[in-house]
Amino acid sequence: MSARARAVVLMYHRVGEAGAEPDEGDYVLPTALFERQLHWLVAQGRPVLPLGALAGAARPDRAVVLTFDDGCESDASVAWPLLRALRLPAAFFVSPARVGEPGRVGWGELRSLAQEGFVVGCHGLDHTLLGGLAADELNRQLRESKRWIEEELGRPVDALSLPGGSGGRRVRRAAHEAGYRLVFGSRPGVVRGPADGALIPRVAVRRGHGFGGFCAAVAERRLFLLHQGLRYRLVTTGRALLGARAYSRLRALRLERGGRA
Repeated sequence: MSARARAVVLMYHRVGEAGAEPDEGDYVLPTALFERQLHWLVAQGRPVLPLGALAGAARPDRAVVLTFDDGCESDASVAWPLLRALRLPAAFFVSPARVGEPGRVGWGELRSLAQEGFVVGCHGLDHTLLGGLAADELNRQLRESKRWIEEELGRPVDALSLPGGSGGRRVRRAAHEAGYRLVFGSRPGVVRGPADGALIPRVAVRRGHGFGGFCAAVAERRLFLLHQGLRYRLVTTGRALLGARAYSRLRALRLERGGRA
């Protein structure tokens, strides 16, 4: 145990053979690849920690934390059974206004996940990017979504995943004021030491990375993380220059033409 122990927070989305929406791109991870990844973590003896361990002063070094964004129906149909069988903890971040939509997990399944000890956190009210919102709307997104999930699940919610990773210090500060202890972004990186109070980095698990890329992320390989960090900066710069809507349209067009996004 070490107060400066490192951890990699992995960010999953949908698991399956096809996405429910065109803009999901290669965030849709084949089921066989997902299963291989989790079995490898267990076989390697890699510590897989619950979300709350990130706030602790001491934890095992080189640990992994599993998170799932967007509330995809595969959270319940694919991820949950495998996590349960392997006895691995995980956190699922949902936008309450989208719960129960086609391709999305339902409240009954989320209650069951929470009752089994999995963390259910917030992913904004309706997946609106938070970075450019006026103060009133930002607070509504943060507080209404928290209240809604807490009422549905009957337990406190203190973890937030920023939709699209959008939001800097201002959003993080508003989130802490709204009662979130752990706030997760999408910037690739390694967690060092206690993570509460900071914007927590995560590494996206994408189909295009294959199994080798997954292993590189878990091993904290510098070249892999640098490459992912460059891609993240290009995306955030493009979004800032074009605006969220224009960037989303451009991304959708690229996906229609068979490119990655």
